[in-house]
Amino acid sequence: MDALCLNLRRLRKQAKLTQAELAKLSGLPRATCANLEQDGANPGIQTVMAVAAALHVSLDELLVLPPEHRHYKVIPRDMQEYRAEAGRFVARLLSPITSRGVQIHFITMQPGCRSIGRPHPLGAQEFFYAQSGTSHLLIEDEDVEVTSGSLVQFPGHRRHVYINRDASQVATAVSTVVFRMG
Repeated sequence: MDALCLNLRRLRKQAKLTQAELAKLSGLPRATCANLEQDGANPGIQTVMAVAAALHVSLDELLVLPPEHRHYKVIPRDMQEYRAEAGRFVARLLSPITSRGVQIHFITMQPGCRSIGRPHPLGAQEFFYAQSGTSHLLIEDEDVEVTSGSLVQFPGHRRHVYINRDASQVATAVSTVVFRMG
């Protein structure tokens, strides 16, 4: 089953619309809307745009398989990096850019590094796993030591600073930010 067929059926049902109601909202014939829910439908871009507008969703949400029906492989050259402290702090985005609700970063902190974290939206939780060395997180005004193999979870919207106080050893960590915790 192709993405459009699967997504349209799911999104229409989530909106609690019949095919006839969707047709009326999108300005399309009901037969066209019914056809779009059939595997192999090949509509024009104007048709897809009209349906997306009627459902108040992006084209991506109609045309890309939902996460439970696809996989992503992120290769090193596609991983974006954020650098601070003149390159002494590097956060490499491991998760796909299109991931919703979660970001996974591999963090490298050179000796003596101190980098201010970017606050996340209210409700986000950050999971910081120290892979090597000893890191410190300054969360608000609380200094939390995170030794290799340890994990700290904290509200990601709080002010936080990543610190490697060791003068000779690189510290590495994996930071996972979950934007919506249920």
